[in-house]
Order: sequence, then structure tokens, then C-alpha cells
Amino acid sequence: MRTKITKALVVSTQPGRSDVTIADTTMVGFELRIRPSGVKVWGYRYRNAQGGQRRIVLGRFPGLTVDEARQLAIQAAGDVSRGMDVQAKKQSARVEGTRSRKNTLRLFITSKYEPWAMSHLRSAAFQIARIKRDFDDWFDKPLVDLNTWLIEGWRKRRLEGGNKPVTINRNLQRLHAVLSKAVFWKVVERHPFAGIKPLKSDRSGRVRYLGADEEVRLRDAMVMLETERREARERFNEWKEVRGHEKLPPRVEEYVSHIRPMVLIAMNTGLRRGELFNLRWKDLDLQAKWLTVAGATSKSGQTRRIPLNEEAHEVLAGWQDQGGKVTNDAFVFPGMDGERLTDIHKSWGTVVKRAEIINFRFHDLRHHFASRLVQSGVDLNIVRELLGHADIAMVLRYAHLSPGSLVTAVEKVARRPDSLKSPASVQADLSIKGAAAA
Repeated sequence: MRTKITKALVVSTQPGRSDVTIADTTMVGFELRIRPSGVKVWGYRYRNAQGGQRRIVLGRFPGLTVDEARQLAIQAAGDVSRGMDVQAKKQSARVEGTRSRKNTLRLFITSKYEPWAMSHLRSAAFQIARIKRDFDDWFDKPLVDLNTWLIEGWRKRRLEGGNKPVTINRNLQRLHAVLSKAVFWKVVERHPFAGIKPLKSDRSGRVRYLGADEEVRLRDAMVMLETERREARERFNEWKEVRGHEKLPPRVEEYVSHIRPMVLIAMNTGLRRGELFNLRWKDLDLQAKWLTVAGATSKSGQTRRIPLNEEAHEVLAGWQDQGGKVTNDAFVFPGMDGERLTDIHKSWGTVVKRAEIINFRFHDLRHHFASRLVQSGVDLNIVRELLGHADIAMVLRYAHLSPGSLVTAVEKVARRPDSLKSPASVQADLSIKGAAAA
């Protein structure tokens, strides 16, 4: 049946025992097929570049009106005129859609991102573990289903759960980096975080450093713990002597364990914990009093050199003498069997507890180093270089510690010109000047 397809015709035409096809006379290829069940399906018939006849389904009536179906047919005709096989295009889109639905966050991370990260990022294992912990509920979702609504809901629940904005931003930043790779590798077309701004937070960050009394207590606690361990060795040897057992060597060395030299070096150089763990004797020049943090082991990936002050030099020299002959490639603070040290949580916790210092992490020794520099008048850019930050913004958190900087600034505002003084003040000044002239 060939006729102009109108809404009235579509509504009035009844199904038969077999399919009824109505071909539109105003547009070649546009048609309506009515199934015996009464279902009415829009279609477009065309020939591909090889001359083969093809037909694609545009949709169903009444979900798709006559005008909407005709418009889709016109678009399909345009694709055909440009040499495109619209049926093949639709099949490809269907396959791609199925593939996208199967490409979950879990699959992308385990098959693509994690192998790349493990060979390119030093902190890959930690970062991926945190992502798996924070976004476990999302791991079976297709990447195409991650959207702003989902992210906003996640942030809202975290805020209600007591998480701080800065923590939420940091956690999302990890996932943001993963999805950026998905976009770069063309796994998804658009980044799900597009248009989402970080939560407002205190950009100054946490700056916790030791007060003068706290520093004294920390130093005393470390020495006291070493003294107690020496005395414990002596008592143990007395016990062994009474029983005729061979005694252990007395602890006469300067440092009983690695914790005191590590803390003192952190306080005097600002090294991160991981940088201390990675430090080797070849990175030290005790004669020239320099310490080098290799770019391969630093957080920024950049090599930096730090001068050793008197205490830092004395500690490292004493620690080296105490350890005897060591190779250049040996760790300065080795763990078991000379391997890289991985944790000092227990020993550090014991020290701060004995010193009665609260809310102070090992990383805060780095803040302590930076704060003392700024309080001594050292330029912020030099502080940035010593800490190994690429951006000056990271050290602006210490700016308020600069001696007299805020006081000097507000005092300048207090020096008002005469035009802004009160009449009484101006009159008093004139009286004083007149008396002086007389």
C-alpha cells in the first residue's frame, strides 16, 4: 500500500492476518509496518553502497509520532547519501553499547589502570587500595553509569557521616585520576566529574608543630627510653650471670634503636617518612654536609639537596660510626636483615605517649621543620625548595608564622593621614605645634 502517511491514517488502519506495510509517497523509503498483533513500527528502507537492500527500525507508534519518525527517516537518508550504511552503524552502536555496559569500574581498574599504575606510580598499591575501599559500591557499575548525580550523592553521605571536605576531595581526586585515564584511552567519551567543583575547605591545611616545651619532652622521652633499655639489658645480664649463662653485649652505643636518630633527622631536614626509609649512605656527603633526596624515591619525582645543620650532621656521623663499616648502597635506617624499613608506628607511638604529646603525627615533624624556618625569617621560596614542593601554594600555610609580618601589615593601616583624623585630634595637634613654636 502506497499513500501519504498521516496521523489519521496510522490511527485508523487496522491490523490484518499478516503484516500490513504502508509506504509513504512523499518520502522514498519511509514506511509503517503494522503487525497482526496491532504493533505499529516505523521503518526506513534504502540500498547500501553495494546495492543491497536494507531496512532499519526507527521506533514504534505512538511512542514515536509521524513527524518524529519522518525526521529520523530524513536523517537516515542523509547518512545514506554520504555513503554510510545506517543499519551497520546502528548495529555497531548496539555492540558498543553492550560493550560499554560490560566495561565496569572493576574491570577497567583491574585490566587496564592497575597494570599501568603499578609500573608508573610509586604509590600505586596504596592509591588503588584506597579507591577500592572508598568506592566499593561502585565497582560493579558500568563506567557510563558514573555521573554527577551519583558523585553528589556520595559526597552528601560522606559529609553527613562526619567526613571533612578536604578528605572527601582527596578521595574523589584519586578516582578522578583513574577516570581521566579512561577518557584519555578512549574507554569513555566524557569524564563523569565534568562540571563538579571540589567542596570548599580550609586551604591552609593542618599545621601542627611542637611548642618549645613539647620539643623538650619529646627529646627527653627518647633519651629516657634508651636509658631504660640499657638498664633492662644490665638487669638481664645479671640474671644470666647468676645462672651461669653467657651474657649479652652491654648497650654502650649512643643510639639504642633507630627511632631517636630518625626523629632528629626529620626535625632538622623536613624529610618525609618514606624518604627516610629510602635514604642510603650514598645519598649523604658528611664531609660537605649535604643530603640528597633522589628523584626516584621522592614524592615529587624531583631530586633535591638539603644542607645538614650541626645537629643533623652530628647525628648521622654518630649513627654511621655506631653501625660500623657499611656499603654505600646500604640503607641509613635499615629494617630486618638490612632490608628497607617499612613501619615505625609502634616505636613512634611509644615515644609520643611517653612525652605526653597529643595530636602529633610523625609527618608533623616536617611541619615542625618548616615552621621553625619561617619563624626564623627564612624566605618561603627557600622553604619550598627544602621541602621539595613544586608549587609555592603548598608552603603558604606557613606564611602566618613569619615574624612580625601580620603586625607590620596592620600597623600600616593605623597610620592615618590628617584628613581622616577626628576634629579633636587635629585641634590637639595644632595646639601642640603652636606651643612648640612659641
